[in-house]
Amino acid sequence: MKEELLEKEVLAMYDIRGIQGYIFKTNAVKEIIGASKLVDDIIINGLKDYVKNCVSPEEKELYLVEWNNGDTADAFIKDGSKVLMQVMFVGGGNAYVLFRNGSICSEVNRYLGKYVLDKTYSLNVAIAVIEKTVSYTDDYRRINMEMRRIKAHMPLSKPVGAFSFTATDSITGLPITGCDLKSVSKKYYCTESLLKRKTADTLQEKNIEKIFDNMVTQKGDNSTLALIHLDGNSLGKRIMNLMRDVKDYKTAIQKMRRLSSGIDKTFKDTFDEMTSWMDSQQDKFKTDTMKYRKIVVAGDDITFVCNAKLAIPAVKYFLEKLNEKKTDFIETEEDKNPIFTACAGIAFFNSHFPFSDAYMVAEACCDSAKKRAKSTECSISGKDQIVGNFFDFQMCTNVNASNLDDYRDKHYVTNGESIIRRPYYVSVENDKGLNVKNEKYSVTELENKLSVLCGPELPRSLGKEIRNVIPQGNNEIKKEIAFLKSRKHVGFERLEEEKGVWYDACELMDLQL
Repeated sequence: MKEELLEKEVLAMYDIRGIQGYIFKTNAVKEIIGASKLVDDIIINGLKDYVKNCVSPEEKELYLVEWNNGDTADAFIKDGSKVLMQVMFVGGGNAYVLFRNGSICSEVNRYLGKYVLDKTYSLNVAIAVIEKTVSYTDDYRRINMEMRRIKAHMPLSKPVGAFSFTATDSITGLPITGCDLKSVSKKYYCTESLLKRKTADTLQEKNIEKIFDNMVTQKGDNSTLALIHLDGNSLGKRIMNLMRDVKDYKTAIQKMRRLSSGIDKTFKDTFDEMTSWMDSQQDKFKTDTMKYRKIVVAGDDITFVCNAKLAIPAVKYFLEKLNEKKTDFIETEEDKNPIFTACAGIAFFNSHFPFSDAYMVAEACCDSAKKRAKSTECSISGKDQIVGNFFDFQMCTNVNASNLDDYRDKHYVTNGESIIRRPYYVSVENDKGLNVKNEKYSVTELENKLSVLCGPELPRSLGKEIRNVIPQGNNEIKKEIAFLKSRKHVGFERLEEEKGVWYDACELMDLQL
């Protein structure tokens, strides 16, 4: 820390780097679940640990870590305050903390760095510190600029690697250091993997390593799973707009706390409603085994795994319910519009497909959905761009599918024309005109095609035939239309014009609930 800040009031910003890579580095479900638990609120947990172990009993009340209490918003800044540290708020994966002087901040920073290292073994903490002024607006802008600068120049430190004479972990490449004694196989792992596994054991879940196998419909019948990544649309920009006219710290802290906790609660409540709905569908699988698993639920960033047949209905349910949520934590009626929207990426994969690759595909699909949602064709421009709910999906038959655009250019383009329509739009009640604007991409079109393909009148073999014909070009499609018409199969008259939706439906026809 700069020496001139040691005796001045400072604002610090904390960010854990490489969380997604840390969680999804491995294909072992136990380690993934343990890693997601480890990084959950790790900054706040580290600060609490500092107060517990390094602060004298008489000073503990001067270190305020609990941040979602509006009554303490001015505890640090009010006249005569003796508070030495206060967490302003946590949002977007970052924590903002006020310190009475840079010396205290420096001590906390050293402790927090070691805490993260001890708990995770390989994650890094990015820390930005600036002198606090009376203007929240200026300080917020400067601290974020400083964080961007630090991230751009900060080297990612890594643990010492293996030597030529040491055994190495096949996934991380780190030295083997111990055995997972609770594992049936009694295998040896590196320290990072052992920390993840130890944390997973504290969750007291049964069959945690084999849960993916338990989620399939039936081995030998349909072993396809879906990894789903959901992310809110333009929330960072929207928060910036809501905070644009806030100048003083007291008002800013109150408002940011209300926004951060409100957004977090909105998405978590919606996720809980979705999983309750998924529970209600359990009887359709003729088994009591849970057909979904939460991986990450952190604000508007959500990742979970479920049986493939639940994926698209669950995403639709989530996006529709999210649209219905009240936004009482946003102050003015003008600010409450548009209601929250999100995009989703779905990777359909076999239960033994590399999980880390499936996650990369799901993330790429989510990015694809966001790209369409924010395009001029699909969004509504104005003071604030209004974007809708979209989702994209991909069948993971090849690890190269994570390079989504290149993969689709190679496998889904015929004669310079794409044979797929995805991403799809999910219509909602509070649509602000988006339902009409995105009618071309409505998921209803996909569902209509699926109802034809999965109907009792159409033999399954013809559905596969349609899927095989579409990539062969328009001439072959015309022949197929004539053939289907000769067999009295209706509904395929526009197969050539709507081949993208039909092909998407053909890929999904074996995954209907």
